[in-house]
Amino acid sequence: MALAAGKQLECWRRLLTALCAVVTLCAEAAPPLQNRDAAASGAGNLLAPNGYIVGGFSSPAAIEPGRPPTGPYIKLAYPSALAAHGPDLYVADSGQRTLLRIDTVSQSVTQLRELPPFAGVRLKTGPDGSVYVLRPDRGEVERLARDGRRLATFASKYEILQPADLIVEPTLNRVWISDAAGGVFAFHPSGRMSEPLAGRGDGFGDDLSAATLLAAGPNNIYGIDPRCRCVIEFDEDGAVIGRFGEGGLATPVDLAVDTYGRAWVLDRGDHRLKVFANGQIVGAIPATQLGLSNLTAISIDRFLAYVADGPGGRIGIFAILPPSRRTP
Repeated sequence: MALAAGKQLECWRRLLTALCAVVTLCAEAAPPLQNRDAAASGAGNLLAPNGYIVGGFSSPAAIEPGRPPTGPYIKLAYPSALAAHGPDLYVADSGQRTLLRIDTVSQSVTQLRELPPFAGVRLKTGPDGSVYVLRPDRGEVERLARDGRRLATFASKYEILQPADLIVEPTLNRVWISDAAGGVFAFHPSGRMSEPLAGRGDGFGDDLSAATLLAAGPNNIYGIDPRCRCVIEFDEDGAVIGRFGEGGLATPVDLAVDTYGRAWVLDRGDHRLKVFANGQIVGAIPATQLGLSNLTAISIDRFLAYVADGPGGRIGIFAILPPSRRTP
C-alpha cells in the first residue's frame, strides 16, 4: 500500500509540474494587460443593439416625415455608404445603384436618384438635413434637398484630382472635400472653393499631413492619413492638432465621431469596429458581435450609430453608451 501511495503522489507531482509549465507559457505569450483589455472590449461596453434595417415599403419623395408608406417593399441589396440626420437615414445602395432615404420612424423608403456603377460614392448630411453626395464619376459633390432636388454643386477639376470624401465643418458650415492623394480643400457653402487645407501625400515632406476619409466631431475635424494609417485631428483652420492610432489600423474604410469626441473606425483588415478615446484605443468590436457579416459604412447621429453590412444587405442600429456607463 505504501508503494501504491508513493506512485500516486508522484503522478500528482508530475501533473502539477505540467500545469505550472502551461500557465507560465500562456503568461509569457499574453500581450500587455492594457492591450488585452482593448482587444477584449466588445460591443456591450460601447454599444447597445437597437434593431436592424433590411428594407421598407416605398414612399414618394415629397412625403411628410413619419407618414406611413403605401408603396411596394424595397429590400436593401448592398448598402455601401450612410449618412444619418434625425429620423432620416440616407443610404447609397450600390447593389441597386440608387440613393435611398429611409424614414427610421415609419420605416418607409424613398428612392431619390440613380447612382453611378462605381465604387467611392460617399454621403454626409448638413445641419439643415440636406444630403451631400460625392459623385466619383463626375468628380463633384452634390448637395440635395430631402426630396432629391439639387441645391448646390462643389467641384474643382484643377485642384481635386479624384474626390475621396467630404464633411460639413461644424462651426462655419464650410464643405471640406478630400482627394485620393490626400489633399483637403475647403468650400464656401455656396459652392465656391475657398482654400486648400492639407497637402497631398504625393511627395510632400512628412511634416505635411494628408487625409482621405473625413468625419466631423463636436468641435473639430478628423481624418484618416493613408501614409501612417492613423487618425489625425484638424482644427477649423485645417491645422493638425492631434494624431493617434498608428500601428493599430490595417485597412480603415470609414470613420465617424460621436458626441463625446470618440473616433469610430471601420477596419476592413480585421473586420472590426475600432474606437478611440483621447488618442487611445478603447474597443475593437468584431463584426460578428454586432450581428453583421461585414462592415462597409458607419454614420453617427447624436446617440445612435448606424453600421452597414453590404454583403448582408442590412444596417444595424445601435445606441451609443456614454463613457460614464462603461462597465469595467
